[in-house]
Amino acid sequence: MSNQVQKLNAVALTDIETFNAKTDANIEKLNGKTFLGLTAGTWSDSGHNMTTGRSRAWGAGATRDAMIVGNGTNSGTMISTIEYYNGSANSSVQSGKNPSQNWQTSIGAGTQTSCVKVGGTDRNNSFANQDDSEEWNGSTWSDNTTCGYDFESGQSAGASNTAMSIWGGYSSPSGQSVVNGREWNGSSWSDDVAAPSPFYAAGSGADNNNSVIVVAGYYNDTATSASSSFSGAGKAWYFNGSSWAEKSDNAAGLHAVYSAFGGGVTYGQTFGNSGTTKLTADSGATFSTGGSVATGLDISGSVNPYFSAAACGGNRCGNSNVDGGTIGGDYAAGEGSDAGAILNFDR
Repeated sequence: MSNQVQKLNAVALTDIETFNAKTDANIEKLNGKTFLGLTAGTWSDSGHNMTTGRSRAWGAGATRDAMIVGNGTNSGTMISTIEYYNGSANSSVQSGKNPSQNWQTSIGAGTQTSCVKVGGTDRNNSFANQDDSEEWNGSTWSDNTTCGYDFESGQSAGASNTAMSIWGGYSSPSGQSVVNGREWNGSSWSDDVAAPSPFYAAGSGADNNNSVIVVAGYYNDTATSASSSFSGAGKAWYFNGSSWAEKSDNAAGLHAVYSAFGGGVTYGQTFGNSGTTKLTADSGATFSTGGSVATGLDISGSVNPYFSAAACGGNRCGNSNVDGGTIGGDYAAGEGSDAGAILNFDR
């Protein structure tokens, strides 16, 4: 049995320092799964900024050196543009590539050149929720069929513009947080397994839309169907493609999960009102607190980055929490509302 193995080829386990010349310090994954034997992590200023500061944006990307960020708001005005971030320079507006639907608090999933955005709120029309979706192929947007329900600030997961799932969100027509689950296959939307609770403004991370972690957010702690009674809660759920399982309770802090991109269900991000950073194992079962903050970044306490790109999901490599960060949002890097700062989180 594994807990009784003491030697490999007569060499004590405690004497094995490398595998094929690789040490613990540079082994990040085994069979595609994250190696968690790293430090708690550190936040730092990337030195890069968005062209247009924004909050309540959507985002997608497999790694933080290939991100797409779009829409959102600045000073109460909705933004029509998308930007690319390559990890080594300021993000750049993709001129002439605006989505046709200009909503805030939409969600996205996929990669920089193969993604879908869906849902959101029309700030210019009494904050009416939307059910529109659009598909991006790296060059153009196509207007897809409606997803099946109106919502904002839901959760999303997906590897490309042909495989995306969405759950929950807040629906202003009913004044409820909902449990709807829908899946996009590249040509049409269909029902997916419903969310286990009516959550919204949570954080979601995933390998793909059949291996997903959803953490925290606002929801009714006991409801299993749409509810108009909700508050902050700290549960974590894992979806395996066919069913949801609760992995922990009060592990991730309260209220909305704020900001992030790159890797990790927490993407190395901050949670709720506490300002702490939570890290999780691949299935969402194990949480730890980490994430020291460099002086001057102002991402603790009551000044968390808020609704920056992909705050409500959108990044498919959500099980690494090795290299993440935040892009834009409110109070990012002490810049105040609708910031353009890009912060890194590394382990």
